[in-house]
Amino acid sequence: MSDAENSLAALVRAEVERQMSPFQLMAVDSVSDDGTVNLAWGEAIINNVPANVSYNPRAEGDVVLVLNHPAGWRVMDKIGNPVEIDVPEPIDLEFGPPNPGGNYVQAAAVWVQEGRLYVQTGEGPPPSPEDPPSPPKASKPKPVTLDPSSRQGYRSGRKDSQRIAQGASPSYPKAWSAIFTFGNRIAAACNGKTVDTMQIRVARTSKPHGTSKKVKPKLGLHDETSPPSSTPSLSNKWDGPGLGFGSSKWITIPSSQAAKLASGAMKGIGISAGVSNSTYLIATSGSGEVRITFK
Repeated sequence: MSDAENSLAALVRAEVERQMSPFQLMAVDSVSDDGTVNLAWGEAIINNVPANVSYNPRAEGDVVLVLNHPAGWRVMDKIGNPVEIDVPEPIDLEFGPPNPGGNYVQAAAVWVQEGRLYVQTGEGPPPSPEDPPSPPKASKPKPVTLDPSSRQGYRSGRKDSQRIAQGASPSYPKAWSAIFTFGNRIAAACNGKTVDTMQIRVARTSKPHGTSKKVKPKLGLHDETSPPSSTPSLSNKWDGPGLGFGSSKWITIPSSQAAKLASGAMKGIGISAGVSNSTYLIATSGSGEVRITFK
């Protein structure tokens, strides 16, 4: 064979040997709520892989060592650099007979306060007490978490309770949308307060649908206090971060949209997308919670 053919054969042989190895390095694509992880191996996504207890905490982007054994793939642990611990500079503390000589200064008295040691080296009064504590700051209002009054799916222009979803697979060309309603409770929770952050939780089912890769929730606002009979329109739209099978995230609502919800100009949130495997997302019943923090 020619040199080029030999080189190609060597590359193919090395790749086959790599894939036959029981151990592989992979990246965590997303983390499922049940503790399993979805792994990226080249262009492929391997879903719902269990992990050793030692691999904790688990996060997207981690590079992990994965074992392929008869029962399937299993994450052994994260691959990373050891943690460096900052150790404070030591000081010398010696005990001995009087008159140590050298550059030592004799202490006139030793004063002790909780967590502090003061050595008086000359004549004079003891150290002054600490400044009086500052008056306590006004406490912030406690965070609020609101469950939706209802979760309603729509398809073909009318209510469809089969699922809470956005978009559809091309094999089911009629797209779904869904809304989460709260009545007037979001505005009531924000009345007289300054909103710091407002988030909505979206959870993707672990059941296969659309693509196994991450799908971004396509979110928008609506002005319905309860689900209407026909598909409501969504405005002020934005995209959330991608969700893998079985994963969920608290998605930050942009400040302009959060202000509309806090004022009562808009009443709730929904999801909607066109027909495509890359945008098709089925949500679980835990989706739609709104969490608000205040300044």
